[in-house]
Amino acid sequence: MTDIVGVTLYIKDMSNYLPINEAYVSRLGKVNPPVRVCIECPLNVHVILDALAYKEKSDMTDKKVHKRHTMHVQSISHWAPANIGPYSQAVRVGDIIAVAGQIPLVPGSMTILDLNIKRQCRLTLRHINRIVKAMDSNTQLRDIVQGICFLTHPSYIPEARKEWEKRTNNAIVDYVVVPNLPRGAQVEWCVWAHRDNNRFEYEETGRCVGNFKVAIRRRWNYENNVSAIVCYLSTGSSNSTGNLAMETSLNSEELTSAELTEAFEYLLCKLTKGSQHTNPTCNLRIFYKVGSSPGPNFIHSVMSSFSARNLVTTIVPTTHLHNFSTFLSVCGIRHE
Repeated sequence: MTDIVGVTLYIKDMSNYLPINEAYVSRLGKVNPPVRVCIECPLNVHVILDALAYKEKSDMTDKKVHKRHTMHVQSISHWAPANIGPYSQAVRVGDIIAVAGQIPLVPGSMTILDLNIKRQCRLTLRHINRIVKAMDSNTQLRDIVQGICFLTHPSYIPEARKEWEKRTNNAIVDYVVVPNLPRGAQVEWCVWAHRDNNRFEYEETGRCVGNFKVAIRRRWNYENNVSAIVCYLSTGSSNSTGNLAMETSLNSEELTSAELTEAFEYLLCKLTKGSQHTNPTCNLRIFYKVGSSPGPNFIHSVMSSFSARNLVTTIVPTTHLHNFSTFLSVCGIRHE
């Protein structure tokens, strides 16, 4: 447990937060705890938890040993909000900085900003920038590599994207709609940064699989030991940024298991491209829209065909994805 760097807590009903948090504190709320993201989503169980860990190996004589650095501010301040749970604001391992999920809390009062999505986005991004800079004075919001923006209504996505793109440099972000966020916030950002972000490459690629489209945005560093993707599976009328103005119904043909397998093969090919390992460990967060095809059982069945791969997957239900044509989105990370 002491090696855990970051945790994402998916809760079926935010009204059950207190007993869930008590159980969490008993195991993970100790000294220098991991960063944490907490969201409500339409689960068929009470809680899903995924975690990222890093262990310092004592026998790594031929490799650089990365120490873990933690920022755990518990007092009310005026520069960034104190943590409102048993987690750290940020954890740095080597060049990677993981940031706890940030919501628009006013630092001095610890209350949620008024219900204006533009102002909530701006305050939340200011928190992220200040936390990252506190962890490393040469790192800032523009050094975010990848993120997930959780929102409580699809109409908030264009404003969130606009505020994000004004402040960042080729960061790849997924936009996911869920029923509820902590403290009734309208937005929560889950991000990680790299201190050498200016040495990352960026590309957009895609292909058609049957009647569907796979669109991928990918970033990787010069050494190619860090890679990240955001992938969308959509009907043929969709694109990587999406048109939010019009809802498009899915094709009448069902997505087959062979097509979804092909899409994931393509995704993993991009994520592992250039890796020095034949079977690197990859973390995939797979978001699907409740009530739409494919459902969780179908996705689990397809992912079972990748049992020989070193994959860590979390399949998460949502109420809406980044546009009306997208029925599946995947955030993938490879750290070596």
